[in-house]
Amino acid sequence: MLTLPVVAVVVVVGVWWLSRVGELFYISVRDGKALVVRGRVPVSMLQEFKETVANPMVKRGRIRAFKTESGGQLACTGDIDDGREQRMRNTFMLYPASQLRHAPAIQQPTLGQLSGIAWLAWMLDRSNQG
Repeated sequence: MLTLPVVAVVVVVGVWWLSRVGELFYISVRDGKALVVRGRVPVSMLQEFKETVANPMVKRGRIRAFKTESGGQLACTGDIDDGREQRMRNTFMLYPASQLRHAPAIQQPTLGQLSGIAWLAWMLDRSNQG
């Protein structure tokens, strides 16, 4: 009887891990603000993404980049429209994979960023607090 819960936990952890294996970065968007949850993003690329989601304001969304054979692919979900997604893809394509790997790490990451959990990262984010 104890083996079924153990197998279930192993399966959930395995699926969670496999979904992130090829991920380069994950940026969460809330109320026109962008927060790096996982990975490394060049400062100039992140600034461009922040400008793209700020005006007009994107309520909620996700920006994820994945490794591919030809370099990388950007995928956006949530309230990010096709025009903004294309603008971010154009910016993303300007950066080779080597630049992504050597981008600065998150400065003073929160527990949410260390664990890669967006809601926790937003809850613990100190960058917008007075």
